[in-house]
Parts: sequence; C-alpha cells; structure tokens
Amino acid sequence: MTAVLLTAPGCLVLTVNPSHDRDALVWEPGLLGQWQNPDDNASLTIERGEWQSYKIHYTHTIESGHVTGYLTTIGESQYLDVMPARGEDRGAFLLPVHATVRVKLTAGRLELTGLSYDWFFDRLRQKTAIPGLTATFDEKENALIVSPTRAFRAWIAKHPAGSAVFGASAVFTRKPGA
Repeated sequence: MTAVLLTAPGCLVLTVNPSHDRDALVWEPGLLGQWQNPDDNASLTIERGEWQSYKIHYTHTIESGHVTGYLTTIGESQYLDVMPARGEDRGAFLLPVHATVRVKLTAGRLELTGLSYDWFFDRLRQKTAIPGLTATFDEKENALIVSPTRAFRAWIAKHPAGSAVFGASAVFTRKPGA
C-alpha cells in the first residue's frame, strides 16, 4: 500500500486529518499476510494491530518502513488510511499525516489505488478550487488536504473508482506459502 505511494511519479497526496472516524472502521482479515508486487519490486507484510488497526511493514527499492493502517468504507469502496506507525514519538514538530488508498481485495489479489498527485497538482498550481475540499502544497510540493474528516469523506464518496482523482493502481499478490 505504501508502495503505491512510493511508486507514484512525483509527490504525494496527504491529509492532515484521517479519512476514517471511529464509527466507520471495518476489519478485513483477508488483508493479513505477506503480499508482493514484482512489477514495482515491492512487498507488504500486514498484521493485526491494536484497535481495529493494521501494522504494515513495506519494502521497496527506495525505502522500507512501518506504518499503521485503518480500513474504512466510503460509498461503495473500502479505503485504507495509512499514517506513521502508532506509538513512535517523532518529536513535537512533526505532524502525523495520512495517505488514503482505495482497496480492492479478491482471491489472492490486493489492488491499491492512491489519489492522483497529477490531478491535485494541476488544480493547485492553477489555483482552481476543488469543490468540497481545502488543499494546498506543503514545502516539498506534496498536495496537502486540510479539510476535516467529514468533508474529505463526503468528497471522496462523490468520486467513483474510475474517476480521474485516482492514480494508477499497484497490484499485489499473496506470497506463495505465506
């Protein structure tokens, strides 16, 4: 899932607030396990975390690390809200931002699709309003959505899976024997 973010060209689309609220969390045991994406040379290990969360270890050619994910349903789709690993203190001046990826899980196949940086970049660069959202660039030119959770959820619900607001998908398969 983080591999979707790492393999995307350019920068990231991040949110200050989560895409889930406590009442909208769902649990999918089928996500647990080891996943691989040979095309992007990426792998994921997803384990059960605390409070309906997932502990995710990702490995990619340019980076590896740990994140925490929360699965939520918005409209007809499920989304994984990914943030820095819970319980790690990164200091007072660092905010734990979130990334949201659409999840499609079928037998032995995990498809993850993040928001399109190019779509956000075009609108932010041209100073075109995004109805229902407040967004800006951060210092690294990541697209940073600062809208409250409720507004973000309402906005994403209006955009179906094939919408231009989503980027390319990364497809993982369950590791054999895992």
